[in-house]
Amino acid sequence: MAPTTLEGMKSTTSPFGRDVKTMGYPLKITEMIAMLPGAYYVTRQAVNTPVNVRKAKKAIVKGFEYQKLNKGICFIEIVSNCPSNWKMTALESNKWLEENMLPFYQLGDIKVPAK
Repeated sequence: MAPTTLEGMKSTTSPFGRDVKTMGYPLKITEMIAMLPGAYYVTRQAVNTPVNVRKAKKAIVKGFEYQKLNKGICFIEIVSNCPSNWKMTALESNKWLEENMLPFYQLGDIKVPAK
């Protein structure tokens, strides 16, 4: 189980699903990073569709460009499926990601440099 594993989501180390009473709530790491002093560019993207892959690539390029300015940390979270660990087909895991993960881990820029 990862810190980002959703409530009820099964994993190798939580075969009955994440129980928030004993395991705590999933962490929104990207939002936590965005609040830290020194965070310059913080975004969450996904790679479950061709459109999202293009957006993720652009975010990574932006991150490198901003990092060259030496004004702070750039943090880019990439949300992806894991069909083999989730014991689903690739199509099933993409659907599960869209229906369950993306409503909780919303995509987009969380912190961007002021213009």
